[in-house]
Amino acid sequence: MNRLQKQIEFILEIDKIKGILRQGLVLNGKRQETDAEHSWHMAMCAVLLKEYYHEEVDMLKVIKMILVHDIVEIVAGDTPAYGTYSQAEKEKNELDAAKKIYGILPKDQKEELMNIWLEFEEGKTKEAKFANACDRFQGFIQNVTSDAHTWRKFHVTKSKLMNRMRPIFNFIPEVYYGYIQGYMKEYLANGVVTDDKPVKLIATDLDGTFVDNEKKIPTINKDIVNNCIEKGIVFVPSSGRDLPSIKELLGDIKEIKYYSCFNGARVFKGNTLIYSEKMDKIMCLEILKKGTELGLKYSATSNYDVCYSQLDTEYYTESKLSNTKYTFHSNENLDNLKAFDFEKIVFFGSQEIFKELRKFVEDNYGEEVNIFGSGDNVMDIVSKKCSKGNALRIIADDMGIATDEIIAFGDNENDLSMLTEVGYPVAMKNAKDFVKDIIPEITSVSNDDGGVGLYLKEFFQNN
Repeated sequence: MNRLQKQIEFILEIDKIKGILRQGLVLNGKRQETDAEHSWHMAMCAVLLKEYYHEEVDMLKVIKMILVHDIVEIVAGDTPAYGTYSQAEKEKNELDAAKKIYGILPKDQKEELMNIWLEFEEGKTKEAKFANACDRFQGFIQNVTSDAHTWRKFHVTKSKLMNRMRPIFNFIPEVYYGYIQGYMKEYLANGVVTDDKPVKLIATDLDGTFVDNEKKIPTINKDIVNNCIEKGIVFVPSSGRDLPSIKELLGDIKEIKYYSCFNGARVFKGNTLIYSEKMDKIMCLEILKKGTELGLKYSATSNYDVCYSQLDTEYYTESKLSNTKYTFHSNENLDNLKAFDFEKIVFFGSQEIFKELRKFVEDNYGEEVNIFGSGDNVMDIVSKKCSKGNALRIIADDMGIATDEIIAFGDNENDLSMLTEVGYPVAMKNAKDFVKDIIPEITSVSNDDGGVGLYLKEFFQNN
């Protein structure tokens, strides 16, 4: 058989893909989708969504992957994504099918398409990652347009759906958070998807939340969190404090892989800084001048420089160390203000004066900074790009999870960006009333009585 005859035989063989039916429905649920329709729709998704995949890829190879990825189903048949099946058996059947179908082609084309199919299946290259994300996105779209037909049919749980969506939030997260997440919440709320609460990360504020009012960790908090860590759940302290202070406070916690510091202005992976954001030097100086004019004391940090008229309590231990990395610039008389491009400025004073400071900052620099209360007599200022919620997104992206797989605890204004970002937000019983007005799930006891630990104990017992 000559080359052309082999090519035509292959073209005739793959025409059968037009008759391979998938579980998803099309035309608003009127009939099943075919593999050919799926591949066409998926190719269009790739063309249109490429701008959200921030890697340079060979788009011709991506399109080829999409065109060939389901041809094996002509022989192996469609395997329902949410059905019960043997993964090993599926892989063997599809590999045998690939060898049979691509074996029709001339040797060079057989090897090319076989290798492209294998590359897609392995999902390791940039092109394969993007193509797989488009595959999962197209399947999600079919459920949206068919009243969740597949999810209803297979009684899908959140953990199964999250695992299916993982290539999307790993590789094109803007598509996940900008579109899919909203529908996920809707289907969970109406019971179409069962919430089996697949938590992979516990994030918690410290002062007023995880530690008691004596700055000690309640025993139940320590025991439950350490138990969760042993089971593979990541624990992330999310605080307005700096790294040394957090470590000093949490010495009884076994393993901490990430730290969200300065209300999200610094994020550490272990001891490695993976994110930081500073504020403009001139703006910082103007804000500091206004604060001191109002009679407020301040502490401001830039890298390892701490300028202060009142040293933040979190630096008390660090300031006494002979080998500290930090340089502390005292300015008790307010006559020699030092200005850096600070990551965080904290003011100490009364709520009445804070109102004046907040108005000044929001009127003049509202587009550049976030200003919020983090304690009864404490006001924090960080870059507009920073928040506890943004820090958790950074950590989640680094871990390869979605924020929907995070449970978070908080008590104050600076915690709201975190609480409104995660899948399972919890306000402390002792939280500010305006926080509890926004976050309906509330611990049964306060931070003094181990509210975080008790809630986690009941949460995981019931799931």
